[in-house]
Amino acid sequence: MKRSTIFLTLAFAVLLGGCSIFAIRGNEMVMPVAIEKSVLPQAPAYAPNGSLFLKTRLLITKRGEVKRVQLINSSGDPTWDSAAAVAITHWKYSPGLDGGKPVEMSVIQVVHVISTPPLRVHLRQMWFSSESEADSVLAMLRGGSSFDSLAEIHFIPNSVLHSGDMGLVNIYLFPRNVRRQLANLKPRTFTSVLPIGPYYVIFERVT
Repeated sequence: MKRSTIFLTLAFAVLLGGCSIFAIRGNEMVMPVAIEKSVLPQAPAYAPNGSLFLKTRLLITKRGEVKRVQLINSSGDPTWDSAAAVAITHWKYSPGLDGGKPVEMSVIQVVHVISTPPLRVHLRQMWFSSESEADSVLAMLRGGSSFDSLAEIHFIPNSVLHSGDMGLVNIYLFPRNVRRQLANLKPRTFTSVLPIGPYYVIFERVT
């Protein structure tokens, strides 16, 4: 069965006080980044080429959970819209940061939904706030250090994801540059350092 591949564009962030943020100034503001997504329902049959764009407004908590979903535009199918909104509530984000501190933040997220067969791979992950730190850990991995032990240290602060083990993941949920490496990974091998939003990530394929 075909399911929906999801491509995301974060349009802008809005603090609960109502102040619109259209750019990040130095280290003052970091917008949430989707780090775990559940698959949406298959795009409606009438969608051109099984593809549609969905514009949403999401309220992301300090822990990176989706507290509220509002669909700004409809697919034209209320049943599909409702099912998609429920699925999005299970997504996980890195927390939005203001001055280095997690804040509850509203974001406008554009979701491009394309119906494709899923490709699920068992993955572990490590997240870093700086590329230099990620490069240092990558060198340790290449020198024989255990991915398991390093993953217990390197996760997103204040996130609900405190373990490196992601389980079976549909790699089509990742950006193109990430899924290209994931598709070519062999068991017990790891990727190079991959940028995702303001973070840097290393993935390992388990099986």
